[in-house]
Parts: sequence; C-alpha cells; structure tokens
Amino acid sequence: MLENRLIDAMIHSDTETLDALIADSLIFINHVGQNVTKTQDLAMHASGLIHIQSMTRESFQACEYRDCLVVDTCISITGTYAGQSANGRFHHLRTWAVTGEQWQVVGLKSSVVCDS
Repeated sequence: MLENRLIDAMIHSDTETLDALIADSLIFINHVGQNVTKTQDLAMHASGLIHIQSMTRESFQACEYRDCLVVDTCISITGTYAGQSANGRFHHLRTWAVTGEQWQVVGLKSSVVCDS
C-alpha cells in the first residue's frame, strides 16, 4: 500500500523513496501552518533535522477517485525535530494523484490532534 511505503520511508529518512513518492509540485501545510516544499521536506530528512523513531496509524479512511486518492488518517509519531522531542498525534489529510505513470503525494495538510 502506498501509505505504508510512505510511512516506512519517513521512519528511515529514505530520501530516495520519498523523492519517488512525493510530487515536485507538492502542496504541504504542516501542523504549525507553514508551507513546506518537497525540497525542504527531503532536506530535513537528509540532514537529520527530522528523526522519526516510530509512527503508529490510529485511524485510516480513503476515498479513491479516477487517478486520485484522498486519505484521512490519524498518526501517533515519536521522534525529534532539531534535537528536541517532537512526539504527538497528528491528523493528516493527504492527496495522492497519478502523475505521469506513478502515484505521488500532491497535497498534505497536517494538524495536531488534541486529546479531549
């Protein structure tokens, strides 16, 4: 499954796989409202700025359309950002599309999940 390949690549900072799975035209709004480009995202993984120890999917829903897949998921992440703890639960609304001959992430909106 595409989502499993993406999560595995994120955990291992596998920039080669991430490069293949993420469209050059990526629109990514992170959990603090910043627009992050594909180049920036890959650079954070390559440099070690982002270090993900584990990702656990808590929920998953997907709707497939012609050449498009919309994924709604909640993920618990354990890791660090710039050497500081960055653990949390995040809601991701991710859009995959067929670009050329392969599926790639073209859009992602991430937000922090607040426990009630």
